[in-house]
Amino acid sequence: MNTLISIIIIFGLLVFIHEWGHLYFAKRAGILCREFAIGFGPKLFTFKKGETVYTIRLLPLGGFVRMAGEDPE
Repeated sequence: MNTLISIIIIFGLLVFIHEWGHLYFAKRAGILCREFAIGFGPKLFTFKKGETVYTIRLLPLGGFVRMAGEDPE
């Protein structure tokens, strides 16, 4: 059981680093980032800083950075 929890935590950390890279370079290029999310499913924790909403979701099996122009707003 400890091994499974360790794998999930390490995978979540790797996803965070990967998605943070997308966020960092998009912002450096002047692209508006609407949301930075780690995980999928229902939101557990959310806060807004500047024009970006930062979200932690229930299932730490991935993540995404939603940039301006990617959604049909």
